[in-house]
Amino acid sequence: MEVATTTDDGLPVALRFTLTNIGNVAVDLSMPAIDCFGSNGSIHVRSVARLDGPGTPAGGHGCVGGGFDGPSFAERVKSSWFHLRPGEFLTFIGDRRTMVDLAGGPATYDYWAEYEPPSLTEKERAELADEGRYAPSEKVASGHLGFSQP
Repeated sequence: MEVATTTDDGLPVALRFTLTNIGNVAVDLSMPAIDCFGSNGSIHVRSVARLDGPGTPAGGHGCVGGGFDGPSFAERVKSSWFHLRPGEFLTFIGDRRTMVDLAGGPATYDYWAEYEPPSLTEKERAELADEGRYAPSEKVASGHLGFSQP
């Protein structure tokens, strides 16, 4: 994760998330939900606010995805998932102003992104493996960034 754009005062506005295949085999992944949790995987921004004076601790936010009816798992993988060879990457942009929970008052923020891979059953993982395909299975986190807001 990195800052994509800032305000005139230097505060981060948009965040850029890059998922890179650093392995030595190709992987397949679905479009992750940005700042939502879902079975197709997600990118979520975590944050910790340290109040610089009187104020209110940061509140929570979030959203939830609905169920899915449609093509079979194998058809979805072939038609809508991304196939990343070693070294290839996907980039997404998100609005920091809606992704980092702001405290009510001056605060310093530490924030980072976490990628949660798609939730697959053992049967779905076996289907992928039978076709020589692999999906990410481990959660990863970015480095930490910070900013202060008056």
